[in-house]
Amino acid sequence: MGDAAFAKLLFMEAKRVQDPDGADEILVSRGDGVTFEQVRMREGDVFEFDERFVPFVNQAPIDIVLHEVNEATDQVKFIGGAKIIPSEVGLGERTQAIGALSLSLYELTYKVL
Repeated sequence: MGDAAFAKLLFMEAKRVQDPDGADEILVSRGDGVTFEQVRMREGDVFEFDERFVPFVNQAPIDIVLHEVNEATDQVKFIGGAKIIPSEVGLGERTQAIGALSLSLYELTYKVL
């Protein structure tokens, strides 16, 4: 098995939303701050990434970070992140919880290829 080339993001599920209007406006970005999705999600929604491949650089872990945008104030609040590591290559679909300590808010499912 060679080095992992990239993580393919498959989907993200909203387990709990925080916004009082019942839907969160979520920014999905890499740890370096590059945002690649902005998606509005209600509890139970599943967002499917469209062929979203995130490359590994020098086999360093990939951080995927979620923020919520407050539409009333435009303030951005950190929700949490997932760390995808190259050694997960070949293990098939993996899911990580993202969010508040014991209560996961979002779940990210991906494969390392």
